[in-house]
Amino acid sequence: MRRLAGRAGALLAVLLFAGLAAAPNGTAGAAGTRAAPTARRFALLEQPAFVTLGSDVLLRLSITGPVAGLDVRATVHSAITSRTAFERSMTGDRLGSTVASTSAAADSLPTAASGGRVFTLRLQDPNLPRDSSRLRLQVPRGTRTGVFPVEVELRDPESGDRISDFVTHLVAVAPATDGAPLGEPLNVSWIWPITADPATAPDGKVRPAFLRAIGEDGRLSLLASAASRSGDVPLTLVPGPETLESWAQRAKIDPVANAGVLALRAAARTQQVLSGPYVGIDMPSLERAGLGEEASLELNQGAVVLGNVLGKRLDSRTTTEAPLDPSTLTRLQLGGVDRAVVSPRELVAPEPVPQFTPSRPFTLQNAGKQIAAYQTDEGLTALLIGKSPPALRAAHFLAGLAVVAIEQPNQTRGLVIEMPQHWNPEQALLDAVLAGLDNNPLLAPVTLDEIFDHVPLEQQRRSAPVVRELAPVNPVAATVNPGHFRSTRDHLSAYKSTVPANDPLAVSGDRSLLISLTSAWPGAAGRRASTARLDAIDAGIKGFSNLIETPPSGLTVTLTSRQAELPLSFNNQTGRPVRVQIRFESEKLEFPAGSTPDGATCTQSGSGFTCNLPPRNTTIRFPVETRASGTFPLQMTVTSEDGKLTLGSARYTVRSTVVSGVGVFLTIGAGVFLAIWWITHWRRSRRQPIRPATLAT
Repeated sequence: MRRLAGRAGALLAVLLFAGLAAAPNGTAGAAGTRAAPTARRFALLEQPAFVTLGSDVLLRLSITGPVAGLDVRATVHSAITSRTAFERSMTGDRLGSTVASTSAAADSLPTAASGGRVFTLRLQDPNLPRDSSRLRLQVPRGTRTGVFPVEVELRDPESGDRISDFVTHLVAVAPATDGAPLGEPLNVSWIWPITADPATAPDGKVRPAFLRAIGEDGRLSLLASAASRSGDVPLTLVPGPETLESWAQRAKIDPVANAGVLALRAAARTQQVLSGPYVGIDMPSLERAGLGEEASLELNQGAVVLGNVLGKRLDSRTTTEAPLDPSTLTRLQLGGVDRAVVSPRELVAPEPVPQFTPSRPFTLQNAGKQIAAYQTDEGLTALLIGKSPPALRAAHFLAGLAVVAIEQPNQTRGLVIEMPQHWNPEQALLDAVLAGLDNNPLLAPVTLDEIFDHVPLEQQRRSAPVVRELAPVNPVAATVNPGHFRSTRDHLSAYKSTVPANDPLAVSGDRSLLISLTSAWPGAAGRRASTARLDAIDAGIKGFSNLIETPPSGLTVTLTSRQAELPLSFNNQTGRPVRVQIRFESEKLEFPAGSTPDGATCTQSGSGFTCNLPPRNTTIRFPVETRASGTFPLQMTVTSEDGKLTLGSARYTVRSTVVSGVGVFLTIGAGVFLAIWWITHWRRSRRQPIRPATLAT
């Protein structure tokens, strides 16, 4: 046994040595000498949104890797008859029976000028004699349109192995023979949010993520460019006011950013633009925190900013705000909103479950008032988001719209597709969907205004409008601390009464105050960001206060006359004029009404003065009257003009050497009295006789 083990070990050593010798660069094993096979990739690059039976369907495909000996095969399945069947077919589940198929050698496919290879599906015209070289598709009875799942495969014909595959959908329209209409096209309103998280960090620096978004290949730049050249396809744009304001500011120094802003302005001239809050906020949370009025200010400021940047009056009737609860909706209604776009998750589920896709506006009941509302289609929206190739996502989306269109082809209906806030589409996806919506016989792209105006309200069987309610909302805690926010807001308001209207700290402070309410960063991260912004405002105001110097406490001022001047020096190191209120408190000093201090522009208000302090040092002489002589304290306080922000204070000692009129009168009177007494006493003493002295016995 030991001899056999020794021989086996020797043989293993020989084999191992041979392997090491054969491996290049000293790498052992066969893996080091064998080249890794080239990965094959197979994807859809382009397909038409719809085709007419009898025409050729050109599928532009991307095929990478060696294709010699491989086939491309397309298998067409029976037409889909419901939304449920369509959703199942997306994953290749229950595709239905096979109605036609065709294949071709992969290396024989012609190369497209725009890249990739072209695979052709030749469709049979049902009105012509049957052609064996064409695929015969049968649309559902009673209609001229069918949506057919198509399984496209890259396969090895010898082994039958499927190398790669995908499922797309073919929207086919039968040619009219008797002038029969195709049906009422489905109205489609596509909402594009063009917004980002707040552009600046709490320290005021522009965030790198925002700069990337508005860069040459950035997400926001792409959306703005696509919106400006959407052609005859109406869109509804929802720009973020803070995003657009920051973008326009950056455009002053950045040509790429400027091009994006110009593109968005061009799009706004032809597309519907909705207004919204300055930054994304959770209105129910703010209501719960007692900051509902701040939400109204966010909405007002948002409308002002968008109007200024875009130069266009915005739609204030329609809201896409979420989440919605009764108090939020009431506040929006007070601002003029009478139309709402809501997610199905925000509504109480209807009973019974509707047979067809919800595709009409309904009446939303709130606090005794009713407004028109439209439910978004989140299922179709999700088809545009994912990791599938852009062309395939676009094909699925357009086919899904077609499925809804043929559910009830002879009725006026519509869908609202709202993209998520941070939607980051590819250019190919936008191009494919916009092209597919343009001149589509089944679909009619419209704005939100148009879909509300043209599509009738959903009604019950008795012609009564369908009334729905908002689902209960349990607001989360606001990320901003209400007490901290109110304190900072009040300090900032006081500060603004002190400086000019265009003061940089006042402008940036207003902006930071609005941003501190954002719900962009939830949880602990949001609380930290909000607190940091409020702290930055407070620090700026404190730093400003420290730059206004008053004479230090402990000084002694001597007054030598009853009416005198109190000279005090103020050093304004802020670099800009400030308007302050200077108040005095003293029991023995008076400031004559209507007195005008010398050295600065001041107006009197009681025992205080509102003064304009120019930059640098200023000495102001305040007219005063002293009530008495002696030494007594004087308290001075410097505040903002509204008195709510203390900028400085000091306590001085006033020494008055003045004898008052009453004191002089009493002194003279006492002297006169003593003189009269002395003269009287002297006269009496001279008139009395001198008696001789006697001795006591």
